[in-house]
Amino acid sequence: MKYALRFLAISGLAVAAQAQVEITLDNSFIAKFDDRATITATYTVDKSHHKPNPPAKDGDIHAAGRAPEIGLATVAEIMNAKEQKPAMDAILAVEGTTNTVKVTGAWRLWPEHAGGSPQVQGADLDKFDTTNPDHVFQIHPIASVNAIDVRKSFHPIVGFKPKDAEDAFTRYENIRCKIMPGTKTTKLMTNMAGFNYVKFRMDLVEDPDPLPDGTKVFASVSTLDGDLLVRKRRMIFVKDTPPEKAVRKMHKGGHLTVLGIPRIDLALVSWRAEHGQTDRPEVLDWNLPYEMIIVGVFTE
Repeated sequence: MKYALRFLAISGLAVAAQAQVEITLDNSFIAKFDDRATITATYTVDKSHHKPNPPAKDGDIHAAGRAPEIGLATVAEIMNAKEQKPAMDAILAVEGTTNTVKVTGAWRLWPEHAGGSPQVQGADLDKFDTTNPDHVFQIHPIASVNAIDVRKSFHPIVGFKPKDAEDAFTRYENIRCKIMPGTKTTKLMTNMAGFNYVKFRMDLVEDPDPLPDGTKVFASVSTLDGDLLVRKRRMIFVKDTPPEKAVRKMHKGGHLTVLGIPRIDLALVSWRAEHGQTDRPEVLDWNLPYEMIIVGVFTE
């Protein structure tokens, strides 16, 4: 029994070590995107799905690739892709070639598919031969491909069961993180985390605030039964999507039932990096700073 317990303890440590994620970002990138909803990329499509995932698996189409504006292994995803055949065709037309497409969508930095190697912004990237390479960066959801607008795809996925709010936000709130600021780069050490597409109730604690490419608002997070989970979290809406059109009419005290996906909050990364080097060193070891991209609104 003693040896069995020791083996389990060692195995647990090995799993924990494998789950560690190291991300190095350029400080200029953080400063540029910490208060923006989207990114526009000159995207080289290395490998793409040729048909969407079935609705039960999320209904997305995934396209792995590279872009100079990002400098990290990237996967671009169209939501509700079966409704967006022209955009899918535009992606497939350049797959595996040196031609590019102009992709705009929500930037998403999240340690879900990082693998075991450090993710360093600006490092050389080889052409990918899979739709799911080791990556921490996504353009998800896509808002447009070239001149093809797919913002109408930002809606709940029929046939898909979202993650439970209590399970998801309990995980988000407890992801360990260490921030290591530098002169030109900032490194994050964190753990792998999943739980995409969670359904929850958000109650506005402030009026919405416009962004150059969308809207942001601070809101509390509750279960569908109204049990409070998080008192205040930033919510990001991509401009002219159905969720953004709904929230920009609202005021403090209003609420929505929404579908959201998490991403690292670069505004909080920036704040912690600055204050961690001066008056608040403890903030560098707080849990992972995150915010929610709102990708759908439920009408029931």
